[in-house]
Amino acid sequence: MKRRQLGLIAAAVTTGALLAACSSGGASSTAGGSSGGSGSSPAASATPAGFYSMSTADCTDPSAVTKKITGTLTLGWSGPFSGPISPFADAVIQGAKDRFALQNQSGGVDGVKLAVATKDDQFNPAETKANIDGWIQSGSVQAVTEFGSGPLAAVAADQNLACLPNLFVNATDDTYRDISKYPWTTEFLPSNTVEEAAEVKVIQAEFPNASNITVAVAEDSTGSGQAYLDGLQTAVKGTNVTIKKIVSFGTDPNATAISLQQTGADVVFGALVVPECLQLTEAMAKIGYSPKLTVQASNCGSASLMFAPAGTAANGQKLVFWEKDPGNPVYAKDAGYQAYVADATKVDPAHAQPNDTYYETGWMIADMMVNAFQTAAKSSLGLTEEGIMQAARNQDYQPPLFINGIKWIMNANEAYGIMKLQPLMYNASSKSFNYDGSIIDTCPSILSAADCTGGL
Repeated sequence: MKRRQLGLIAAAVTTGALLAACSSGGASSTAGGSSGGSGSSPAASATPAGFYSMSTADCTDPSAVTKKITGTLTLGWSGPFSGPISPFADAVIQGAKDRFALQNQSGGVDGVKLAVATKDDQFNPAETKANIDGWIQSGSVQAVTEFGSGPLAAVAADQNLACLPNLFVNATDDTYRDISKYPWTTEFLPSNTVEEAAEVKVIQAEFPNASNITVAVAEDSTGSGQAYLDGLQTAVKGTNVTIKKIVSFGTDPNATAISLQQTGADVVFGALVVPECLQLTEAMAKIGYSPKLTVQASNCGSASLMFAPAGTAANGQKLVFWEKDPGNPVYAKDAGYQAYVADATKVDPAHAQPNDTYYETGWMIADMMVNAFQTAAKSSLGLTEEGIMQAARNQDYQPPLFINGIKWIMNANEAYGIMKLQPLMYNASSKSFNYDGSIIDTCPSILSAADCTGGL
């Protein structure tokens, strides 16, 4: 069993400082990073343009990350497996475990079986750090992931020093998309810059003739809420959309709803996490408040769980999304979605929840990991931690559960993964989302035109 050392500087950060950093979020930073590097990676001249070559030169234990993985490849997943968010996190984990089980039935990856190990962090960044630190020191996992921008902020420094792959984190913060600083980290959720750029387009489309559109923001108190707010503040610059007031979403949703109503804003934007988006809708309905438009964050993108329970109060609410909504009749004949339902039901008839958005998300993340593992196994680096991270950093993949027209792309020029999003509007009659206009491509406004190629 290998053992890594934690970075001396990053490990010395106090819990209080970590929590402060997580609650404040991170400033946006460029997602681009230079390719090439030392270590056992292929020479830059032998790789295609835009290929990112991992370097092990600064790893605390380079031999650990270049060692071939045999027997079992274990993913360590730290998350809120107790508390109000636990039902959603549990569903994600079940989906991931079932997708790995499907792969294991086919022999795993190059004969290596896949497994998931979990540790509860109660959505507390300090606990997340303790969990990831433990895995780094024990060497018992070959990759990790987390839920939330705050937890990611707590672990990214040491995790990158240890060169332990941190794959498809459920976070939005642009800070950790800076490849030059965090080459061993990738995020799954759309960047706050990408998502909010698309949401501003949705808002503008709702008020095509307005000279000024005002928005009141309900902000979750964690790093995730701050990340959404950061993205919105960046996206409205130079537009006719103005943030009128930011209201903290505390323990009393009704008080939040009243404060939002008093602003008189045209739009309410929920910079929230599950289950707060549903709580906000129900609180607004309770006081009879119906703004002209309500826009929810994508992490609340479950029609059945986050919108339908609110009844007609959620009708017409909008969001931008990339995932095929479970149970939506529009996917009744979609080959990718139907294959997922059949596979999930077959591999785990007792626990599969294919109609749960969060289960589907876990399945989808695991599917993308399997793709990276398979790519690594076929590469010159082989199925090693370095090989896995290099595959994830250069991933061009069409996940079967992504909305048609939206692709996952990462390379040396960008670390966003998702740069196109589909506007959706909730329909209370059908209890599902309707497509609300064309897919929005945020790439031209975020990257240079030269970098918006190959499907970006």
